[in-house]
Amino acid sequence: MIRIGPSSSVLKITLEGCLSMKSSLLACTIVLLSTLMAGALASAPAAELSPEQLAELFPGIEADNVVDSPIPGVYEVTVGASVAYVSKDGRYLLRGELIDLETETNVTAQRQNSARMAVLAALDEAEMVIFSPENPRHTVTVFTDIDCGYCRRMHQEMARLNELGIRVRYLFYPRSGPGTESWSKANNVWCAGDRLEAMTQAKNGKEVPAVNCGTTPVREHFELGAQVGLQGTPAVISESGEVVGGYLPPEALLARLRSGNGRPR
Repeated sequence: MIRIGPSSSVLKITLEGCLSMKSSLLACTIVLLSTLMAGALASAPAAELSPEQLAELFPGIEADNVVDSPIPGVYEVTVGASVAYVSKDGRYLLRGELIDLETETNVTAQRQNSARMAVLAALDEAEMVIFSPENPRHTVTVFTDIDCGYCRRMHQEMARLNELGIRVRYLFYPRSGPGTESWSKANNVWCAGDRLEAMTQAKNGKEVPAVNCGTTPVREHFELGAQVGLQGTPAVISESGEVVGGYLPPEALLARLRSGNGRPR
């Protein structure tokens, strides 16, 4: 538990420091927002804070992360793909999904999808392992663990996925974390001369020779998983930023993508 009293100085918790803790990004978000609210209450309980003031008080958040929500007097605050709501006087924090009953729209889910799209759009495809048909109709980004059973099952169906026009962009997410065998396997795949073949060999349980090629994107991908709210592997994300789910048979995944959970290329 973190206690913050009226005489406390600003508690400096950065987003990077929070991610190094054994906490989910949403938990980090709540801790950070709670810190902000405590400071606001101690100095100006009734004053309306601007996005810029929130950003100044709250390391790890930019003013662009704070926008008006559909509810008057309430801000929407986004960190990675996590969304929370805070009253403009800094007193109340709202967690959970915001539903527009008139349009029957999940406002929070839409915002989370947009945030994931922005995070993934910033990635360089040169740092991914991509299996693509000649003329793809859909693209999914998949956080994968080489030793995950359902990840292996999905990869065994790669030919069918490509045949259906689905392009698969792999990001590494060894669930066991740094310094483990799964982490080393991910590094070995990246450092292989033929990454596509190495990925297939590794997913088939075959050893990929260890080669030191310097810095790999494995750590970046692993940390990115926390930003997009990853809960397991394989984590399949559509072009619209929606988490389609875990493993789905190729035809079922195509149906989900066609239903609107992703934009055709």
